[in-house]
Amino acid sequence: MWGSAGGYLRDLFVYLLPVKRLPSFLIRLLYGIEADFAFLVHARNYQDVFISAPYLKPIKFFLRKPSAYQFLASLGPFVVSRVRTSQGVHGIVVGRTLLPEFFLRNRKRSLLKLAEMIRFASKITKNGAVVGLGAWFSMFTKRGLAVQGIAKNVGLRLTNGHMGTLISIYLTLERIASLIDVPLSGLHVAVIGTGKMGENVAHALNGKVASLTLIDIQLTALEKTRRALLERGEKTQIKAVLSEVDGRSLREALKEVHIGICATSTFRNLLKLRDMPSGFVAIDDSRPEALPRDPRGERIILEGGLLKIKGAVQDYDYGFGENENVFGCLGESFLLAYDGGKTIQPTLGRVDMLNFERGLELCRRAGVCEGDFKSSEISVSGQLIKDSILSRLNAVNNANK
Repeated sequence: MWGSAGGYLRDLFVYLLPVKRLPSFLIRLLYGIEADFAFLVHARNYQDVFISAPYLKPIKFFLRKPSAYQFLASLGPFVVSRVRTSQGVHGIVVGRTLLPEFFLRNRKRSLLKLAEMIRFASKITKNGAVVGLGAWFSMFTKRGLAVQGIAKNVGLRLTNGHMGTLISIYLTLERIASLIDVPLSGLHVAVIGTGKMGENVAHALNGKVASLTLIDIQLTALEKTRRALLERGEKTQIKAVLSEVDGRSLREALKEVHIGICATSTFRNLLKLRDMPSGFVAIDDSRPEALPRDPRGERIILEGGLLKIKGAVQDYDYGFGENENVFGCLGESFLLAYDGGKTIQPTLGRVDMLNFERGLELCRRAGVCEGDFKSSEISVSGQLIKDSILSRLNAVNNANK
């Protein structure tokens, strides 16, 4: 029933029921599991709607996009998939056909729609279950702070997912460092976009890598992050590049880093293909994508924010297969449910770096590691990543001799 009209009618019935939580036996009867966590998502773009809800395809022929956006926003929440794990901690993914364009024009209504999703999730999960925010939900709720009271009132523990995303990026970076035989402390990393998530990445890596090159289109955000990092007095070298002012400096800076990391929410590409040198490798955790994919394959842009939960089975393919790969923010919901409040706490507002360090340690105990290397739906070999990075850096070194 997942992704079917019948499944949507079931969920609509549950959504309209005037109860706080269904009896456990009825939840299991309707959904097969009584979930320990729920993860809330929305469509990234117009076409995503018809992948997760193919029964809605006829509206493309009857409604123009502005009208379609409003119609889709009026539809209730529905279960996109289940996540079963060998650890015995199971979850559901709850979706809604809201689009980023709707968020931008209707912030208050978007918050109301999210509140309805939280209440729906409470009806079909265990009491005290974790509810995690995916995609743009965190950004539009002040990183979860605007809806934490709603979740608490229905007996759910809310988390914004930023720690899980940060863990996924950090573990992927560790793996790439091992591929090229460089210790993490010897890596030179570019952080592309110094918004909330980019700032988290920079703080997590400060003191642990050789250098951080901060790149942004806004001078204020760039300088704020740079100053905060320098105040800590770590050994990591901090550089800053305003991307829209000096394209040549940007290209030269990217030639010398091992890898770039981009984690932001934007409708525009922060870099153009011509800004990225041949052989450049980056992790793009932006939603929508902030780094263009190279059709010629001369630059490798990896899908960011992927974790792998050992033994996980999913009912839906999010673009990287129905297997153990999950979004990092979903991984955080799993970790919190697995841990039960013993080691880590939910993330609301900024990522607490001590909580992050504890989360890294918990991953090892919970059977969670970095996800597979993917660029869109294409698997990328570790050897290709290694060859791309080393060949580019060797070219720079030879040119400087």
